[in-house]
Amino acid sequence: MSVRRIVISSKQQDISPRFVLLFLLKFMTDHHVHIGQFNEIYYDALELFELIEKLSAKTGVTEIRYSSTSSCRDDAELRLVEEEIEYALNFESDVLTARPYLWFIPRYAEQGISVESAAGAFDYCGVKLHPAGQNWDEENPKHERALHEIFSWADKNEKSVLIHCGPQKCDLPTRFERFFSEYKRARVILAHSNPVRETVEMLNKYKNVFSDTACISKEDLKLLREKATDNSKILFGSDFPVSHYFATHIFGKTHSLEEEYISNAKTQLPSL
Repeated sequence: MSVRRIVISSKQQDISPRFVLLFLLKFMTDHHVHIGQFNEIYYDALELFELIEKLSAKTGVTEIRYSSTSSCRDDAELRLVEEEIEYALNFESDVLTARPYLWFIPRYAEQGISVESAAGAFDYCGVKLHPAGQNWDEENPKHERALHEIFSWADKNEKSVLIHCGPQKCDLPTRFERFFSEYKRARVILAHSNPVRETVEMLNKYKNVFSDTACISKEDLKLLREKATDNSKILFGSDFPVSHYFATHIFGKTHSLEEEYISNAKTQLPSL
């Protein structure tokens, strides 16, 4: 969980730990937001950011970190994704900070695009990997080189590597473990904390490994908090607005985008 440094009172000994925790939670970073094309829907960055900004007083979210799901398209082009990021960077707010991830895909590596050159286009907060959505093949020299470049860049610049995780062999939290110890200054975030057992193993083993709460069930989040030795490494992530897409298009729910985002924030801030 990312929080801003705030001086609450000169008499800190008079403030209960619970009060301090609740106060600090009111300044949260959402580490897992999306913009761009997702299936048949296009999510406009500025519209989404304005919505999250409007809800900030309710959710406590004052910073978001986003990537473009247009990177999942079969015909994804870095140039087009960069145009989306450039557009998103037009967002200005005194309430909400929005920082982009570079979603790097094997297709870019195959085209001879280096991570260093791609990352140099904007002030990216990190790189996103989606091993379930894109086939990262470590037997392919270009893929293997790009993976090392991703973690090396994050290590050198002390940035994040956000990795989609899940129960399949291709996206287990342990999939890229060999990089976690080699690149110790890279801040690895295991998105979705799924499965919990492997996520906890990585959290407790490596100081530079964190996880996020995107799409996690209440039961799994409770288990994660019980098993992780340092709960501060469990970061808030919403997977918004993709979480709303699945809720309404797959599970038949009818609630609004606003209601979805508030519901996601309640995962991290139960007092809402």
